[in-house]
Amino acid sequence: MTSYIKPNAKEISIYKSKINQKFNDQKDQTCCALCEREIKNVSGSFHKSHTVPFFCLENIKAPYKKNYGVLTANYMGLRIPFGDKEFIGTNKAGVFYSICSKCDQEKFSVYESENALLFSNPADLVDSIALKTYLNELFNSRFRIFKGSLNHSELTEDQLISSYYESMGKIESSAVKVDIQDFFNDLQYAKKSFENGYRNFRILYHRVLDYTVPIAAQTSIPISRNVDHSILQSVTIQNKNRLEDLVVCIFPLKEKSVILMFTRIDNKLMKQYNKQFKKLTDDEKLREIFYLLIRYKGANYFYSPLIKEILIDENIRGVYSIEDTIMVLDKHKIDLANFENYSWKKNLPSLLSEKYSMQALMSNK
Repeated sequence: MTSYIKPNAKEISIYKSKINQKFNDQKDQTCCALCEREIKNVSGSFHKSHTVPFFCLENIKAPYKKNYGVLTANYMGLRIPFGDKEFIGTNKAGVFYSICSKCDQEKFSVYESENALLFSNPADLVDSIALKTYLNELFNSRFRIFKGSLNHSELTEDQLISSYYESMGKIESSAVKVDIQDFFNDLQYAKKSFENGYRNFRILYHRVLDYTVPIAAQTSIPISRNVDHSILQSVTIQNKNRLEDLVVCIFPLKEKSVILMFTRIDNKLMKQYNKQFKKLTDDEKLREIFYLLIRYKGANYFYSPLIKEILIDENIRGVYSIEDTIMVLDKHKIDLANFENYSWKKNLPSLLSEKYSMQALMSNK
């Protein structure tokens, strides 16, 4: 019987650095994803972009195991030996590299400041927000498909590490290919709307809270169920149609927070969702938005370490564990999402409420 020694954190970190280097060395990605200006052969590197504005991350950072930063969504789930870290510094959180510095400054400064988020008409901001959101989603999907294409045994002598990444690549490959196509189309849609001032996004929710929430997010969420859990769409690879999504933004500011949710104006299914969403009370809407994050996304949002004990709540972990996955057993299709316990949503701690604000958490320390 062969025995294995579990790789240590340093070995895993070195291996991930090799993957990042190989991804950066690709010859077919040398131009800005927006203006198509040559970057790699001129300046040598893409601009370091934060999906969630950096100043928002700074507003929720706190100590965690002798370091200072934010918790990732992975904190709530099972600890995967070679998965992403549960904690990250704000300088690295939500970072991606696909555009030039000029595009980052010209296209995103419209919303990436506290004054802009507080005092601008949100209708003037959503095209820019959508553009950056889909840039990040496309970058992450391309990175995932790239990792799946590698011969991992050439990068490490550790069989456990190479086997894990090869297995994950096989599992994710078909789904990620669909993601890349959808996010590319969404990016082109957002770019056209931004450049021509079309305002092709409908705002479903906008609210300024008089406190700082302990969550920061800016992400695309393709939802499968309505507020009452009735089916809206399949978000698995069995669905050949374009997936309709919501863009959910949670921006914690110094003393306030901005919550924003919007969708493409041609998303008919999201209109159905909005009819039910509008009937919720203000408190219920905040709980629903938090639910959407943990129900449908496993990454791309961040928590203050001040709520680390709350994040292990059984209802939060229950919702986070649900996946929209179809299993075929003896020619019968089983949708794993049907096993969701609806009481989890009802009993979720409302982490966007004032009870869990940074001000309240700091005063209770």
